[in-house]
Amino acid sequence: MPRSDPDQLAAPSSIEEDRAFLESALRDYDGSEAAAIEDLVAKGLITLDRAYRAWAELLGLEFHSLDERSLDHRLRHRLPLDLAMRHQAVAVGEADGILSVALKNPFDLLAVDEIQEVTGMSVEIVLATPEAINAALERIQRGSSGIEALIQRLMKSEIDSSSVDADRLRTLVGDDAVVQLVDHLIEEAMGARASDIHIEPQRDGLRVRIRVDGSLDTLYTLPSGLHRAVVARIKVASGMDIGENRKPQDGRIAVSDKVELRVSVLPSVLGEKAVMRVLDRSGITLDPAKLGMTAQNLSLFRRGYTSPNGIVLLTGPTGSGKTTTLYTAMSELNQPDTNLVSVEDPVEYELAGTTQVQVDVKADRTFANALRAILRQDPDVVMIGEIRDTETASIAVQAALTGHLVLSTLHTNDALSTVHRLCDMGIAPYLLGPALRCVVGQRLVARICDQCAQPHVPSAAVLAEFDISNRDQDAVTGLRKGAGCQACRGRGKRGRVAIHEVLYVSPELANLISRGATEEELQQVADRDGYVRLMQDGLAKAQQGLVMLEEVLAIARAE
Repeated sequence: MPRSDPDQLAAPSSIEEDRAFLESALRDYDGSEAAAIEDLVAKGLITLDRAYRAWAELLGLEFHSLDERSLDHRLRHRLPLDLAMRHQAVAVGEADGILSVALKNPFDLLAVDEIQEVTGMSVEIVLATPEAINAALERIQRGSSGIEALIQRLMKSEIDSSSVDADRLRTLVGDDAVVQLVDHLIEEAMGARASDIHIEPQRDGLRVRIRVDGSLDTLYTLPSGLHRAVVARIKVASGMDIGENRKPQDGRIAVSDKVELRVSVLPSVLGEKAVMRVLDRSGITLDPAKLGMTAQNLSLFRRGYTSPNGIVLLTGPTGSGKTTTLYTAMSELNQPDTNLVSVEDPVEYELAGTTQVQVDVKADRTFANALRAILRQDPDVVMIGEIRDTETASIAVQAALTGHLVLSTLHTNDALSTVHRLCDMGIAPYLLGPALRCVVGQRLVARICDQCAQPHVPSAAVLAEFDISNRDQDAVTGLRKGAGCQACRGRGKRGRVAIHEVLYVSPELANLISRGATEEELQQVADRDGYVRLMQDGLAKAQQGLVMLEEVLAIARAE
């Protein structure tokens, strides 16, 4: 009950006055602050929105309106629906391992603990009005419950799936059923932090798989009758020709300002297969210290890309994080007194202050042609998305020898083999030696889930690959594996860690390259200079408890 009559308080008119008004009013109330605010609103002394904004100021919390346009689409299902409904919680932001959540009761520590356990992230509370939280939860529930319930019924064979096509789906769910279904598949995949979404026609159904931490998992198997409608919806959303089903097509879908899907449709014997790659700019931190390199490797890499001229190459298979590493180097080089130009296919992330060129084969804007034009633009730094052919490689080497710094990627098994790969492409050794500055080999290995990690000693055969005995306690101390939990969906892995090898081309190594030395001769000099191979870097990270030795060995065997 109030200790003084709140009707005597003047109605506030600004955020500062709101805060002062609310602070004074709350001092004169018994019971919860939320109940006190409801009473003040009911008496018409302040609006609910203004009261909660002022309360957020008093608590030192961010206020969020939870307006539909302000909510990040990819976070709609970041919290499991039952958990969100039970605690009246809405995820509103995610960055650097911290999940921002609007809670109806901002002091509910049990809710915070459960959300942290389920998501594996730290929780930061933001304040929102109860009405806004209810409305947001209703939108989330309304948007997914019909399709999700239908999918579950199909999975349990409660509906004759052989008869389900787009028309039947519209009857069961509504006119925009196919749109809802595709949106739901994308939301589910992004909620699981997938990097790719595969929509694949099979003889027994439409298989939906997602790639999480490098591994493909089956999300759903839907009725085959839905295949045409689902692919058609994807093609429409990504700007493709819906009437063309004989040729491969590429397109893009904008999910939000910072998240888009790069879409590829490929005709197959059973029909068109669609693959959507998730490009999430919000999840990228272009900080060299966060690349996961050891101090020695980072020092060598930075020494390479801060050189006034020469070529710096990133090597590794598709999906190994090469582009992120390149953009990190570019962000540090991107200064007001530097002209940085890139040619990419595609331009995955926009970097303010640079000139980025998109390859367009139809317009004869190939890597080589674009690179020639770029060199007439007075560049200081040139980034080439990938060296794919002899012509591009030759122009890159000439650019490096004429005073430009060139950053690019190349598909080779390791850093050392890059030298002979370029020579095989037709680059003369006497030109490559003085042009090459640094080569970084990179792979991504699944990170052990911190929520369920436990000590683990690999088999003697695995340890022997790393010249370790299982009786060597110092070597096996710190090795772990994930047992599987809710946070990692029972996989024991959550996220990925980069392992590297950095070959810095010293004057001695450059001389060897120029005279066409063998890989064994290059290896001897590199080892003497402190060259650390991928397996060695992986072993060090396994001993830190970050990755499993078995995962590192699988990567090494793939070289």
